[in-house]
Amino acid sequence: MTDELINLLITEYIDIWTFEHLINDLQATEEEMIYFAKLMKLIKQKRNLSGKFDYYPSVVIDDFLYHGAINHAKNLNLLKDLDIRYIINTCHVPLGEEIIKNFNVLWINMQDDEDVNINQHFEKTNEFLFSCKEKKEKVLVHCQMGISRSSSIVLAYLMKYHHDTLMKAYDFLLDRRPISCPNRGFLIQLIRYEKELRNSGEIDKQKNNDDKQNPIKILDIPNTSNIE
Repeated sequence: MTDELINLLITEYIDIWTFEHLINDLQATEEEMIYFAKLMKLIKQKRNLSGKFDYYPSVVIDDFLYHGAINHAKNLNLLKDLDIRYIINTCHVPLGEEIIKNFNVLWINMQDDEDVNINQHFEKTNEFLFSCKEKKEKVLVHCQMGISRSSSIVLAYLMKYHHDTLMKAYDFLLDRRPISCPNRGFLIQLIRYEKELRNSGEIDKQKNNDDKQNPIKILDIPNTSNIE
């Protein structure tokens, strides 16, 4: 990495501590650092904390995908009013017995730490979400505040099943939940997850180079007969 590039990244988008942490602790490559800086620019432009304590969870996809905090998942009346019957809990503590008894809950037990391997959960959460989509069920994805862990899970789903880049998926999500902000370790893993999806052909490079397209609005569903 050239001194010129390092100075640009640190001056414009990343503080020196974050830069050293990404390089030394998270083993980020030059390509990943540049992508990370672009994501920081997007966050700076669009992130807004004003909706942090909204009564209702954010609607990511109409009549399907909701994104919120643990207070939403604990509110039985709210869940019933929204006709939500499926929940992905990404907190390190389980939901209450009444919620677990009355709803289909997938619990991903993890802390919001940068060294947590969140990528290992993407396949399970993606299949759970896609199964809800197939059954026309509404689902809530939440963590403690609806900022980091749950945002990462939602982004992974948008990337895989809407065949979109992390940049476009995040831009889309920030319009719907402006406080979304995966921690730095999760962002690096999402950058690497995009590369996995590109290599497998699930993200089409040419299609996503066309800025006039918004693949998120057109759900291209593959054959999922093996998913219950």
